[in-house]
Amino acid sequence: MLRIVDYARRSGIEWYEVMRLCISDETIIQPLAILTHGELRVFELDDDEMIGDLPGQDPIPLAYKECEMNLAFLARLIHAKFPVVFKPVTKNSEGLASDFYQLGDMPLRPPGLEKFEGMDRVWFAFNKIVSIDLENIWIPNEPAALIKKPTLAAKMEVAAIKQTTPHTQYISHQFNNGKSKYESWTLLKKLAIHSKGTEQIELLGFGPLYLKRDRKDPERIVRYSIKKFNAPDDGKTLNKHAFDNAWSRIKTRNLHKTSTKPT
Repeated sequence: MLRIVDYARRSGIEWYEVMRLCISDETIIQPLAILTHGELRVFELDDDEMIGDLPGQDPIPLAYKECEMNLAFLARLIHAKFPVVFKPVTKNSEGLASDFYQLGDMPLRPPGLEKFEGMDRVWFAFNKIVSIDLENIWIPNEPAALIKKPTLAAKMEVAAIKQTTPHTQYISHQFNNGKSKYESWTLLKKLAIHSKGTEQIELLGFGPLYLKRDRKDPERIVRYSIKKFNAPDDGKTLNKHAFDNAWSRIKTRNLHKTSTKPT
């Protein structure tokens, strides 16, 4: 294990380029966050939809654990201003709490949470302020898996891809990595929530982009732009129907490529 910034210096590239390589479809390197402090608190919803501490469950320490980071959070980190701070769970004047996460939405996931898989009524929140800096992000010491010189064919393919839309490139990335259409659309909406039109994120397979959910139809329409949003209706729109159609075209194209390969 070594810090991502140390690896970047050793390789002569910027840290965010290392991060971009880590989440590309050419590698399976998992960056990890190793913090020196912090803990998670575990909650559950009761039959009356009230949230409270999960009985018998102590807070889960984050300090010095190898915490995985989900793709939406990784895409955000590439363009983040450090440190990235997570506030502890709070309650408003009506007694309703915010800053909760379900297991699949956790930005940081320490080992040992597997026992909560499938428990939809279990929620998590940071119990204390958690701050992440570049010094806290590590990768396995596998330089050969990251630094690859692209072939001429690969360069030509990248040049051709750049002529397509961002969501087409994103779908190709997701399909090639074995992701389903449902989870890919869900991740796209999560990225839009993180970006909010003002924070640049890394769209997997494409690069830096601004996303936001449409104010009139947030579940079925995502807006995107290479520039920061200044008005609610800025950017181009991508609706669920167009996303599904693009997915079908890319799936058919890839299946055709596979079927026509010489044996």
